[in-house]
Amino acid sequence: MVDLNSHTQALVNDVAVETLREPRLSVLMTVYNGLPYVRSAVESILNQTFVDFQFVIVDDGSTDQTLEYLQGLADPRVTVVARENGGTAAAANEGLSYCSGELLARMDADDEAIPTRFERQVQYLDQHPEIGLVGSYTWALGECRTGGVTPLPTDHEEIVDALMAGRHALSHPTLMMRTDLLEEIGGYWPYRLIDDWDMMLRMSETTLLANIPEPLLRYRVHRGSLNGESMAKMRFSIDFARARSKSRREGLLEPELDRFEQGRDSQGSMERIASDALCYSLMNYRIAVAERNGPRPWLVVPHLVLAGLSMPDLVVLRVGRHLRSRWSASVASVSASQPVLFAIWLSETDLLGFTFG
Repeated sequence: MVDLNSHTQALVNDVAVETLREPRLSVLMTVYNGLPYVRSAVESILNQTFVDFQFVIVDDGSTDQTLEYLQGLADPRVTVVARENGGTAAAANEGLSYCSGELLARMDADDEAIPTRFERQVQYLDQHPEIGLVGSYTWALGECRTGGVTPLPTDHEEIVDALMAGRHALSHPTLMMRTDLLEEIGGYWPYRLIDDWDMMLRMSETTLLANIPEPLLRYRVHRGSLNGESMAKMRFSIDFARARSKSRREGLLEPELDRFEQGRDSQGSMERIASDALCYSLMNYRIAVAERNGPRPWLVVPHLVLAGLSMPDLVVLRVGRHLRSRWSASVASVSASQPVLFAIWLSETDLLGFTFG
């Protein structure tokens, strides 16, 4: 059972007696085999300072004890939906049918929201009615420590430009949006792929997007989820979402999944090498982030070197946003064209607290 602090419990009790109205906010989380991290994720939501919400948790066919843990939650704001495994998009769409709040917040089962996240985002959307979806900066949460802050673009045009270029611009578990707009675009796509990029691009075609320039969530980065297969699936999903959005913006028919896959399979050797190098660089960079905040920080340098050697321009781009805001004279002598020296310098700073798409 989650132990709510006394102030939060009193607020929950006040909201619970108002049974004749819908909650202001719906929180949607999907989970598959979420232990042990799901406990801290749930607690971070139930201990929010903003308490007028329902918490819809969809268990997507977990085979560990996740469902048993969720069914043991006594908080009246929690609704647990159990389903056969069908992937995160299908789970999210089913969960969406249970959401009745005018606002919708997303959450991942291994992250931790800070206590004022909902309060801050609801206030922002109230003050900016033209914004339909808002995210925030994040901290990188490792096995041993919380790393630095991930700065992201805050302006709609900059966010969309980055998403269309395949660059990280929004962190899905930080998002809060207007529920009717998500329903208007049909929720998440039906494919068993990474689903957030497509949703964010389709939302950008109907409303304005923004990021609050402060961290409201600790985003977990751990080695267990970092491998070449998962990175390749992520990049394929992003490229498919970008291709569909480009077609819509140009008034063309969206490519179907099988045709897009056929086009990828017919790529020339150089295109395949470039695609593989990108995935390899991304994987090693994320591993470096995980190790920087984990038990083996000495592995940061070799993984950064591997990332830099395979895609040096991309590595420079990733850290550039941090360097622009945290540049100092001590950095001036360090050149990104010297990947080993650059990697050692990065490993000694706190710039490796961030993640990216």
